[in-house]
Amino acid sequence: MLFGNDQFASIIGRLQVVTGTLAGESEMEGLTSRDMLELERRRVVRLAVSLVNRISKYVSGKESEAEAEWKQEAAKLVESRYGEEILNLVGKLYKLYVQQQMGTWKEGLDAKADEVNLQIDAAKKAQENVDAMQGQGHPEQQGEGENEDDENNPQVEDPLPHYIKLMWNVTVIDITSTLREVVFKALNDVSVDKPIREKRAEAIKKLG
Repeated sequence: MLFGNDQFASIIGRLQVVTGTLAGESEMEGLTSRDMLELERRRVVRLAVSLVNRISKYVSGKESEAEAEWKQEAAKLVESRYGEEILNLVGKLYKLYVQQQMGTWKEGLDAKADEVNLQIDAAKKAQENVDAMQGQGHPEQQGEGENEDDENNPQVEDPLPHYIKLMWNVTVIDITSTLREVVFKALNDVSVDKPIREKRAEAIKKLG
């Protein structure tokens, strides 16, 4: 994974096709729109099941034990690449989506506005990174016909930092859209009674 590590796979899953392709995951190239939708559907289902399992102890009444396990897991995840940023994002999204689903009308409206603003901000920053990279070439193409004096020219900016920031902001949009479906699926599960769904909402909010 470009950000985080395999331990995040059960929380945010594999990056969406667009993000993965930008990150150079060549095995994703050539997929049709239907393929993309199916991959994302499977990702959401898998992550929803994982989320329900993660909060199961809390839902069953073992709140303290569940919270202790979450803290231990977070302590490990935060050490990975962009781990703190991913955890902060996921936690914020969990709270926003529970508020949208279970809060009052105003709370839900405010949470939706916060979600939209988060995505807009990420999109703006991604575009800024694209603009900064234009004329410099893709970081993977550096070295192809570049001026030998470029590396000693302080006016030539290394595009790699912009590329990393671009990928992070695209990933933020990716995670935001996916976790919305994941949380809603867990909270709208008609196979369990309403009290269980309400307890799940409490647990996800606490997990955040």
